Amino acid sequence: MISARFGDILSELYLASAVLKRWEDEGRNSPDLPLVEWCMEAGFAAIEARLDEILANLPARPMAWLLRVMVLPFRLHRGPSDRLTQACAGLLLAPSPTRERLTAGIFPGIDNNGLARLERAFALTVAAAPLHERMRAAKVRDIDAARRQNVINDAEAAALHAAALAVAEAVAVDDFAPQEIARRQPQGDTPSQSMSQRTAAE
Repeated sequence: MISARFGDILSELYLASAVLKRWEDEGRNSPDLPLVEWCMEAGFAAIEARLDEILANLPARPMAWLLRVMVLPFRLHRGPSDRLTQACAGLLLAPSPTRERLTAGIFPGIDNNGLARLERAFALTVAAAPLHERMRAAKVRDIDAARRQNVINDAEAAALHAAALAVAEAVAVDDFAPQEIARRQPQGDTPSQSMSQRTAAE
């Protein structure tokens, strides 16, 4: 287990070096820096956690204590802050050169598969954002109510409905009836009664 934790540390160092190399190769784009910082903070926190676990589990306790004083007297990294995470989310939740660089080379999907649905929902949601802001300012949440109150016009209402439908399709998951997952137990029967009935029938 100790050697596996060292392996985790090596993996984090490899990932961190890959992040830095990509940032360097792409010309150190300053808008991408929050993403670089997020990756580094997450990696440093993981490395410190594994070092802490190694030192806590070394069989030679005097040596473990000495190493802790020398290597990890206290934790420096707790992972990315909420503010940094929100900054990264802002880069990814709106069209930007940073998002284009990150998604370069990723297959965009075809027809109605999962990734294509997700990208379509993203584009429609971004386009509808000003309309949602207008509705929010008018304190109207329902699309049809906003149309009746002339907050939006027919074309804008259609765009909002299209965006809502695209989002619903993107987040939808498979739904199965209980009969498709497992055989239903007759109501009122205990498990033993059901088993006895099936055994008698067989």
